[in-house]
Amino acid sequence: MANGLDDLLGDAKKKGTEIWSNIKSVGKDKLKNGIQNLNDALPDIEEAGFVLVRLDVDIALLPRLFARFKQEHLISDEERESILNKTKKNKFLNFILIGLFKAADIKNEVNIDNMNLEEIELEIGLTPSAKLIFRREDRLSLMEKAD
Repeated sequence: MANGLDDLLGDAKKKGTEIWSNIKSVGKDKLKNGIQNLNDALPDIEEAGFVLVRLDVDIALLPRLFARFKQEHLISDEERESILNKTKKNKFLNFILIGLFKAADIKNEVNIDNMNLEEIELEIGLTPSAKLIFRREDRLSLMEKAD
């Protein structure tokens, strides 16, 4: 009986190791593909008025990319429409552009104690999201001086 239980536990451990290896391999490939897709998308993103200022990579069971963008210049509604039409077949790029445009539009509707929208962070993963990062640079510099 004890040998049978040991064999069963050994088989379960082996199977668990195989599953974990497969998950790690798939996650690694997804991360590499996501980074490559983002890199390939940068010219169109820059044409849309945004630059990538930071990229964080979350290596986990469900890997995610956190891409931070800054709006460098505004483009017209016609230019937005043209870029979205041009990129509509690339779902990855289209998601990024739509997220950036929506976030940039929100900044015109929100006024928080003279804070400016400094960056837009897009989470690219199983459940994509956008985060708007507002800062008052004058207060941020005061905090840095205190350190």
